[in-house]
Amino acid sequence: MNRQLAIVTLVIIAVAIFLGSLYFFLSAPVIKPPLKTAQYLNFSNSIQGGTETKVYLVNSSFFYGAYEESFIRSGATGSYSITNGDPCVIINGTIRNDYDNDYYFSITADVFNSRGDKIGPILTINSPHPGFTVAYAEIGESNNFSIQIKYDSKDITDYDLFVAFEPTDSPPP
Repeated sequence: MNRQLAIVTLVIIAVAIFLGSLYFFLSAPVIKPPLKTAQYLNFSNSIQGGTETKVYLVNSSFFYGAYEESFIRSGATGSYSITNGDPCVIINGTIRNDYDNDYYFSITADVFNSRGDKIGPILTINSPHPGFTVAYAEIGESNNFSIQIKYDSKDITDYDLFVAFEPTDSPPP
């Protein structure tokens, strides 16, 4: 009888610990970084020493999501495979072209997790290579962009947006 009582007590304690842990993990807050908006973007430090561009960031938003299709990207940093449903972080934004020509812009980001690690690379369906996304905007006009990075945690604390390369008249190959 005492042995049965001990077993029942252990089972109740184990279930309580399991349910408590489940509650803790499901109720943990999702970290979201501050939004970036209303500023001219700089070149990344490797291009023109990080100087300011004439690409105006109208707004941006950040959220956690999943890729909606499968694709493969290869570049200088390696080859990457994305499968439909893979978790990712997504930064959507709107830029305005304040240059005197219609241009394609390569937009990139430095995205940091709660440990201060930079995550990456950027892997988007509308970019031919890892590391950036492409947006086109006519003179004085605005257009949207989307950045995706394969990542399965919800602990992003900050991000900074940049122009990765000189603006071009044609899309990157």
